[in-house]
Amino acid sequence: MKATERRFNFVTTADPDTGARVTRLTPLTHTCHRNYFYQKCFTNDGRKLIFGGEFGPQPSPNWNYHLLDLDTQVATQLTDGAGENTFGGFLSPDDRFLYFVRAERHLIRLALADLSETTVYTTDADWVAYGTWVANSSCTKMVGIEISATDWFPLNTWEKFNEMFHKKPLCRLFSVDLSTGQRTVILEQRGWLGHPQYRPFDDHTVAYCHEGPHDLIDARMWFINEDGTNRRCGKAHENGESCTHEFWVPDGSAMIYVSYRHDSPDRWICSLDPVTLENKVLTVMPQCSHLMSNHDGSLIVGDGCGKASGDSSASNAMLQGDPYLHLFDLKAGATRPIARHDSGWGVYKDNRQVTHPHPSFTPDEKQVLFSCDKEPGEPALYLADIEAPA
Repeated sequence: MKATERRFNFVTTADPDTGARVTRLTPLTHTCHRNYFYQKCFTNDGRKLIFGGEFGPQPSPNWNYHLLDLDTQVATQLTDGAGENTFGGFLSPDDRFLYFVRAERHLIRLALADLSETTVYTTDADWVAYGTWVANSSCTKMVGIEISATDWFPLNTWEKFNEMFHKKPLCRLFSVDLSTGQRTVILEQRGWLGHPQYRPFDDHTVAYCHEGPHDLIDARMWFINEDGTNRRCGKAHENGESCTHEFWVPDGSAMIYVSYRHDSPDRWICSLDPVTLENKVLTVMPQCSHLMSNHDGSLIVGDGCGKASGDSSASNAMLQGDPYLHLFDLKAGATRPIARHDSGWGVYKDNRQVTHPHPSFTPDEKQVLFSCDKEPGEPALYLADIEAPA
């Protein structure tokens, strides 16, 4: 129930390959996972973080938000509703509020001081709130995606993910004023849209993607002005190329994404300028799925995976392969493994994301947060030290 406190017992081990200190934060008796990698999860001092945990009272599968104090090892349950989107939520810049979507309809602002809730915005009955919604840097407004209810169905398998692409659902990209709840539609079209993101410190620029199987998308990344003008393609894919998991460098300087070719064992970390649309290859990398950078983009962490599935019915299914978290130091031109994540990458409890590592840096850039199912039991959250003990 909301406000319930649970004391965890952190478990610290040395990574068998790199020697790095890895600390498991959550118990293996309950399913726990982190939020999406580019959403704020740590308080500004780095001592508390939000996560999704399945401790009830709703029947499984249902995750609720919790706030974990890294000093006391006590987790406080923040929500107890059904259908909480525990991947898309984030902490406000001043650490006062948690924003998240409930039951694919309601945008909730929860005050951490007393756990009171305010419904900021409610999706119309003939639309469904989809995916991860992202606020601007000052947290005064948010961009999101909605899918027509007549086109919507739960995306609880990779086959369903592919089916949604071929359905070409009616989607709308919109912004919400977080003080008034007023919605402004930026773009509405038939064709699956996803991953809306305000450019940091630039409220006029919104990024979004053409969602679907990597091998069927010919231009994933798009930009549009907040007022709906100047829609432009960030990059047309070359023959045999796929681009995935784009994110803004937190200082707003560029968008970074993964590029790979179906005839090559390599993947590349690339950057994209939203104004000039210039694309640059930053470095070659092992086969990683998700990437996230530090504030200025000089350090990047990625979660190693297998080669993209060639199954035409489920071509976004994740496969095991490279088991490491990788650190990319772009200033030094160096790449090295941090620790093993050993994710199974599987669909679990009707969820395609809960076993994914989704790594990101702690605020002090000394550790990496990730979640995975590498130990017997339930998926859990981990912190890996970037520097191994001498």
